[in-house]
Amino acid sequence: MTPSSRVADRWKVLSPYLDRALDMTRAGRGEWLDSLRAEDPTLAAELQDLLDDGIAIDREGFLEEDAARPPGPASLAGQTMGAYTLMSPLGQGGMGSVWLARRSDGRFEGQVAVKLLNVSLLGRAGEARFEREGSILARLSHPHIARLIDAGVSPAGQPYIVLEFVLGEPIDRFCDAGRLDVGARVRLFLDVLAAVSHAHANLIVHRDIKPSNVLVDTDGQVKLLDFGIAKLLEEEGMAGENTALTREGGRALTPEYAAPEQVTGGAITTATDVYALGTLLYLLLTGRHPAGAFRRSTADLFRAIVDTEPQRLSAAVQESQEGAPLGDESPAAFRATSPDGLRRVLKGDLETIVAKALKKDARERYAAVPAFAEDLRRFDSHEPISARPDTVAYRTAKFVRRHRRGVVAAASMAVMLAGLIGFYTARLSAERDRARREAQKAVKVSDLLEGLLTASDPWTAREGKEPTVRGFLDAGASRIGKDLAAEPELKAEMLSVMGRTYERIGEPDKGRPLLAEALSLRRNVFGPEHRRVAESLNEMGVLLRKQGDDAAAAPFLEEALAMRRRVLGREHQDVAQSLVEVGRVYTDRGMEARAEPLIRESLAIRRKVFGDRHHETATSWNELGLLLWHKGDLAGAEAAYRECLAINRTTLGEMHPDVSAPLNNLALIAGDRGDFVTAESLSRQALAIDRKVLGKKHPNVANKLNSLSRPLMELKKYDEAEAVLKEALIIAIAAQGETHPAVANYRLNLARVHLARKDPGPAESLLRQALEVRRRAFSESDWRVAVAKSLLGEALTGLKKYDEAESLLLQARAGLKDAPGLQGREAKATAGRLTALSAARGRDASGPGP
Repeated sequence: MTPSSRVADRWKVLSPYLDRALDMTRAGRGEWLDSLRAEDPTLAAELQDLLDDGIAIDREGFLEEDAARPPGPASLAGQTMGAYTLMSPLGQGGMGSVWLARRSDGRFEGQVAVKLLNVSLLGRAGEARFEREGSILARLSHPHIARLIDAGVSPAGQPYIVLEFVLGEPIDRFCDAGRLDVGARVRLFLDVLAAVSHAHANLIVHRDIKPSNVLVDTDGQVKLLDFGIAKLLEEEGMAGENTALTREGGRALTPEYAAPEQVTGGAITTATDVYALGTLLYLLLTGRHPAGAFRRSTADLFRAIVDTEPQRLSAAVQESQEGAPLGDESPAAFRATSPDGLRRVLKGDLETIVAKALKKDARERYAAVPAFAEDLRRFDSHEPISARPDTVAYRTAKFVRRHRRGVVAAASMAVMLAGLIGFYTARLSAERDRARREAQKAVKVSDLLEGLLTASDPWTAREGKEPTVRGFLDAGASRIGKDLAAEPELKAEMLSVMGRTYERIGEPDKGRPLLAEALSLRRNVFGPEHRRVAESLNEMGVLLRKQGDDAAAAPFLEEALAMRRRVLGREHQDVAQSLVEVGRVYTDRGMEARAEPLIRESLAIRRKVFGDRHHETATSWNELGLLLWHKGDLAGAEAAYRECLAINRTTLGEMHPDVSAPLNNLALIAGDRGDFVTAESLSRQALAIDRKVLGKKHPNVANKLNSLSRPLMELKKYDEAEAVLKEALIIAIAAQGETHPAVANYRLNLARVHLARKDPGPAESLLRQALEVRRRAFSESDWRVAVAKSLLGEALTGLKKYDEAESLLLQARAGLKDAPGLQGREAKATAGRLTALSAARGRDASGPGP
């Protein structure tokens, strides 16, 4: 028996006792509890907890609180939360107050909403995790989700989150104010479902969907608020002696929109959001809550949520109409119809859809939000839905409604009608089969995600083991082969998502076999020429490049680019993506002349498709800057990096890896100009962002540590330079392996520190390892191999191994050109090292000096 089923069974035992207690006076209840305590102490204690919770919540006015009431004293205006200054209150709820704020650190102008959370919602040990999770959730991007920009804890210990400011009103008020009919309400609600589905795909459950968290802005666009706050709060301040009811009901949910499993302490899954969405749709369609008249007490509401089936929509509006004012203020008038018309449109498919979403047992609800949305779209198009019995009469009725004129015209011709029925029966059968296949896919994905989410639930995980993204991916990768064996298209999609995620968290070795299998499956399913095949080719190429294998990456990326151009046309956004990736490989291999037209073409496409202020456009600016830097055009590179940085700060916020990348690149420019103080400052900013957002063990952090080492060394901060490079090596070796080119780079730079200290012994060992790796990664004539030889020659000169030093330095001189950037600097340095070698030999030949 699962934990959730045990809790549900226990609720069934407690429920009749709770009903009896609520019907008593307080004095009579105390005497009765005393007698019950003598018979069954455990039962009496649990019952007392429930009664105490209900009394406490009612005393706080939890259900009756006015969301528009000003949040706290006006003296908060002017206070600073991170980079934002509070201006004026926007509202207050059970979790805290919301303030209008402005950006105040001078980086860019803009207004945001700052939500100040109740201090009790965050445990003493949770501040660092709260900030980290806030940065991760800030990357959730969907046009119908108000973006979570940042999260933090003020110096006074006040937890806060920074949200996109949405000027709008709750969806129920918007619908009523505009007198939207049922069809318009359903279509608006589909945007809400799209937002929730996007978040579920990113493994985030909302847990608190309600009208005040679903705003419609002045352009009529839905914006879902507070997505991810429940994730920020889980695990923090939730332990201890609190009951499940207190833990969830008192802290991180709104009772009116809670699912049965939230009330009974069951497992929270994507089905929890499906229930809340069903509640919201019920309200939009009928003007009333599915629990009915529950406001006598919180306990009444909880009992209705767990035990009482809601009325069908048509019955609910019938009851509402009987007690509602006539005319323009009636529920039907707010929905631009008559009472009979409203009952007719709600009766049938719509109430079947809503009833399925509101099932008490989570397993009986829609398996996933896309299935819920698909049935609503089918209702809106007068097509058969999946949530009701599949009968010929039902499907024929749907067909007649969709094609009413044609059927009426053909009604006089019985023979033709018979033929049409036969034809459309076959067509509807095909529709049914397709719908069933899609529903089965949704069920399989939902079951897989639910199993993995449950395994990662901190309340069910093994003691002392915190769930991690890596653990989730490992568990998912092992289950996909078995659970999705009969669904190759879906299996390929899941493998692709997991493979990309492994690569992005710095574990490309685990992602590579998943992406390879996804590519094979897609070729079998779609054939050799398809956009999905091109997508897998591109993903494989990106991963191989991240592993440092440019030679293996190039053919995958080149094939992906060619296929995308053929299948999608020359100005598609996916073509722009492949252009950038091929350009990166060419730049890495020193083929700037081949890379430049590709990167410039990508920038032109993205400016046309996305506009000038989009983060995809910023990516192409960054790649153009890198190319120009390699060519020695420092002014052009700096301008491109600054354009990228400005766009990403505006679109992504300050704490994002795509902000740290151009900052780091600007540090390289400053270093090339000899401004090592500025280079150090910019490198530290980039490093701080990656450490906070990606964690301390990500390969990107190692890269930023390596970049920081150069200004530190040039400023003669040798101890710190050595420390950051050793840290970079530890991270890179663990994540990428001993033979990765990045590891060779870090060893080369650590050797530079030893050489600057006149300590050639440790440098020799590091350089021999680096040279071996570079010889495997590049051809013997590659200039990067020559750099390793030149540095090794310097170390050997210091160790008086003159013959080997001379051989290596002469080879290095032949392999290095007087080109812009690092190669040109190393060519000049090699000439100086040959001069130093001659001088050292001369000194030794003339004997010891004075």
